[in-house]
Amino acid sequence: MAKKVLIAEDDEDSRDLIVFMIKRSGLDIQLLQAENGQEAVQLTEQHIPELILMDMQMPVMDGFTAVKIIKANPELQHIPIIAFTAQTRAEDKVLTKSIGCVEHYSKPMDPEELTRLIRKYVNI
Repeated sequence: MAKKVLIAEDDEDSRDLIVFMIKRSGLDIQLLQAENGQEAVQLTEQHIPELILMDMQMPVMDGFTAVKIIKANPELQHIPIIAFTAQTRAEDKVLTKSIGCVEHYSKPMDPEELTRLIRKYVNI
């Protein structure tokens, strides 16, 4: 049975690249896609994914707010969330960890490294 992974990313090219990478990896993953934090929260509540890749800078609702909402829900707080962001400063990493992210993954994306992280958190 496919594992559900949610990617919350406002950049269409980045989402397309992740979709391509997942297909190429051969991982049995159903990829859910959100264009902003609000959609990410809604999809998480509806589908309860095994992992969330959350961009932190998005329109409508940013990733920081979305992570806090998800982590405040007892039914969802167990879901690992990887901060998927262009922010690379040490204080950014501390901030994303402090709100409940299990990893701080800095763009640009390295397909092999991202695949390894996905495997780690969805137990594939």
